[in-house]
Order: sequence, then C-alpha cells, then structure tokens
Amino acid sequence: MWPDVSDFLGSFGLRYGRPLIEGALEVEGILELPAGTLRNILPSARPSIPTRNWRFERHHSAPVCPDCISDGKPHHHSWRHSFVTACSEHGLRLVDECPMCGENFMPGRGGYDSCHCGCPLDRLPRNQALEVEVALSALISGDMHPARSALPPALAFRTPVDIGEFVYFLASVEVETETGKQGKTPLPKNLAEATAFLEPVFSTFCDWPARFECAVSARLSNSGAPTAPMRLGKWYQRLNAFDGQAYNDFHATLGKVVQREFDGAYAGGADAPSDMRNWVSAAEAAKILHIRADRLVDATAKQRIPGRKYASGFGHRHTMIHRDTVADIARDRQRFIDKTTAREVFGISRKQYDLLAEAGFICRFIPETLPPLVDGQHDSVAIKRFVADTASTATEVEGTTVALKDLNLRFTTDAAALKEVFCRISNGRLRPAKGSTDGRFAGFRFSRKEVDTIIAAVRHGPGLTIQLVAELTGWKDQCVAQWCKQGLIQHEEYPHAGKVGRIISQEDLCRFQMEYVPVSTLAGQLGTSARHLMTTLSNIGIETIGAFQDGTAWRGHLLKLSDLASARKTTQ
Repeated sequence: MWPDVSDFLGSFGLRYGRPLIEGALEVEGILELPAGTLRNILPSARPSIPTRNWRFERHHSAPVCPDCISDGKPHHHSWRHSFVTACSEHGLRLVDECPMCGENFMPGRGGYDSCHCGCPLDRLPRNQALEVEVALSALISGDMHPARSALPPALAFRTPVDIGEFVYFLASVEVETETGKQGKTPLPKNLAEATAFLEPVFSTFCDWPARFECAVSARLSNSGAPTAPMRLGKWYQRLNAFDGQAYNDFHATLGKVVQREFDGAYAGGADAPSDMRNWVSAAEAAKILHIRADRLVDATAKQRIPGRKYASGFGHRHTMIHRDTVADIARDRQRFIDKTTAREVFGISRKQYDLLAEAGFICRFIPETLPPLVDGQHDSVAIKRFVADTASTATEVEGTTVALKDLNLRFTTDAAALKEVFCRISNGRLRPAKGSTDGRFAGFRFSRKEVDTIIAAVRHGPGLTIQLVAELTGWKDQCVAQWCKQGLIQHEEYPHAGKVGRIISQEDLCRFQMEYVPVSTLAGQLGTSARHLMTTLSNIGIETIGAFQDGTAWRGHLLKLSDLASARKTTQ
C-alpha cells in the first residue's frame, strides 16, 4: 500500500484536482481501470446523488471517521461534502485536523490510514456528534438513519438531488454579507467553519416548524409592501425554486403563516377545500402533462376544462385542477396523435399518407370535435380498431399478392385508380390475405389480381408508362423520355413524386412507330453498326432526328420512314 496518495498519483504523472476529474476517461486508461470506474465516484456539476456535487466538494480539508478507518472501511465519498460533519454509521463527528502536525488533512495528500506526517488516523479522538448533525449528514448521504426522524417529515425518507443547494439556502440567509447578497456567501473551508455555518439549519430542524414559522413571520413584518411575495422578497423566490415533494413541509408551513398573519389586501386567502389533496396547481398539472401551464389556465378560464380559481394570502390568483381531470387530459393526449405518429402506427410513408388522405381514407380517424389540450388530431384508438377489424376479415387469396406499402405511384401512375383501391380497402370490399395481418397495416397484403382489376376498371383508357414502352420495344427509357419531350411521341403528363410523369396511349405509340424507326433498330436488322448506317444515309442526304447528348455521347437517333422511302425512290 502506498503510504501517501500524492506519491501514488505522482508515479503516474497525476495530481488530484480539476484536471484529473475532467480527464477521468484518460486517467482510467493510465491506471488500467475498467471504463466508468472513476466517473461513478468523482464529483460532477450535474450529479445523480447529492454527495457528488462539485459545487460542495471540499477543497481545503479531507475529514475522516476514526472508527471507519479502524474497521478498515474505505473513505466515504460523503465526507467530501462541505455540509457533512458526522459519520452516520458510528454517530461520531468527523475529524479533519491532525493532532500531531496541527494541519488539516487535505485531499490528494496523506495515506489511507495516516496523515502525511505519519500520525495514524485510527488514533484520532472520538467525539459524539449531536443528533441533528447525524440527521443532516445522513440526509445528504442518502442514508436511512433513525436520527432523520428529527427532520421535517417530508425529508425523513427522501434525499432530493438538490438538498445541498437547499441546505446552503437555509444557512446563507442568516449570514450577514457586505453586499447583502446571501447567494454569494462563501462555503466553509473546514469542519469548524461548517459547524458554525450550519447552525441556522440545525436550529430550524431541531425546532421544527416553530423556528421556520418565526423566520417567516419576521420577514412578513419587515416591510409595508402590499403583497406577501413583495414582503418576502428574494427569499420567497429562492424558496420557490425548490419544488419537489421533499420540500412540501416548508411550502405548507409558509402558506399557513401567511394566511394567519398577513394583513394585506388578500388577508387569509381561501381555505383549502377538504379534498385539496386531489387538486393540483396548473403548474404541477403542466409538469405531469408536459405542456405549458398557461394553456391549462386559459382552458380553465374559457371553461373548456373544469377547474377552480382562488386568491391566496400571497396575493396570487391560483388555478387548481382536479387530478381526475388531469388524468383525463393525459389519456386524451396519449390517444390523439399527430400525423408523424399516425404514419408510424400505420407503417406508411409520408407520400402514401398523402395519397390515403386524398382518397378520404384518413378523415375517418379525425373527429370533427377534439378534446381540449390535445396536440394531435388522429384518434389512435380508432386507427387500431380499424386495423384490427380489417385484419379480422382476412381471406384466402390465390396467386400473387401486393402489400399496402407498395400501392403507390410507382405501382401505377393512375392516381384515381389508386384512390379507388384505397376506398375498397377502407369499406371492406377489398380484403387482406390471410397470414399477412400480424404486423402493421402497411404490411397487409392484397390480391394482385383484384387490385389490377380495380385499376383497369377505373382507367379511361389503357396507357403505357415510359418504362413499360421501353420494356415492350427494347428501347432505352431515357430515349423514350427525350422523344416525348421533343414532341415526337404524343403523350399525357401528370404530377408524380414532385416531378412530371408521362403516359403514352397505344394509339400514340403505334402512330410513332408508323412514322419513325430508331437507327439502332434498323442497323441491327441490316447487320451493321448504327454509326456506319448514319454515315451511309448522310451521304445520300438523309439526316437523323430526335438525338440528344448523354455525357460525351449522342443517343436517340431516329429516321423518318418517309425519308427512307423517298431516298429509295430516288435511287431507283
């Protein structure tokens, strides 16, 4: 065992302090420790437990419990907290001064069981701590100790993560400062200073609630301001910053004193109803619902939700909402979902959602009147019921099937026909295939034959997409598209995926083939190359049309059949 922690750290080029804490990950590598070992014990600006709060980390002393050292137990991280003055296990006051050298034990100096001067820590004097010291230390440490029964009831079994800030608030308000700003009061540097600094806290806890009531009364009587908050000043604002259940006793006691003693314009306030435990403030309800409190206040004022308003002795007007109402609102907010969540429930894309909406499929899930304070319009219960009902109608399907998620404008360019398919699904006339309804609605599969029949029935005439024309003729689809753009192939245009889609009727395709022939097609039939054929034809005055540049190449050369016929007639 290393006799001094500074020698141990120094052997690795380290020293205890902020750099070590900030570089914990690197230090773990140097010390060959498992990842996360130091992060779980080092102080932090946003700790998960109050004893690791960097703000209250002791920098000028490192107190210990002699009995813990004698028993071979590790140094407890709670001893590093500025407001921990006692060992909750042994009921002893911590010791931070060496009786041999007279210096304070310091972090990063000395050994596990001895001072840097060699004084054994298990020989330190033992002094019993006051019960309130043990109670406060156990509170900050999060230890369940019988002494905590002396604390205000709400703190007896709870240790809020901001308890250090609250203790500092109670102690610092009693400290007179030159600037009058209690929040700037320096932290105690050693145990003696900590004991003196915490005296107001000890007094408040030992004589609860009388001492706290006296403090509130004194502040109320110090000013002639018209409202209680104005009289209590920043102290009132600082107290209200602590709003967890652990601080309920302090807020309740404050309210009682104000109602009893404040003689301003809102004297006495309104007595809390007998069932007040079932009523919460708009602010608390807002936290439960994850919305702004002003939305609840406005909804109550407009009588969209039931609630109560009353004036307290603080000069405030309060909006109270029954817990049952809050629960109803929470259920409604969970039930009514937005468009994005609705798409996730269905399992469909944004484009397909828009198609379904245009087909009138979505409107059945959006009621005309929505409950108050919901953010979404889609009734998730109705959606799930529809999906379940549709699944229950599944039938045996022969032949191939197509999934709902694949029914889009890539499947067919006829939007009207696609909408009719969705309408048939919506009204139950087109039923899903058995074995395909276990997942989300987008995965439901339907008979391909039935879908094609519906699409064919809706179309006003058979039309061919550019891709289908290319597939039937063997031409490149980019050539077909360019010939359409140049007006060589008659076609109809329609919006598709933010661009322009084209439909070519069979009549227009036949008309094009009667008038033009691709050079590549003719060259293949003649057993020559397209380049050689174009050179030969150019020599007799026949030029191609319809060509377009694709990179460095020119594609899509067409010959007019009439030009070929004229040339042959001339050469005869």
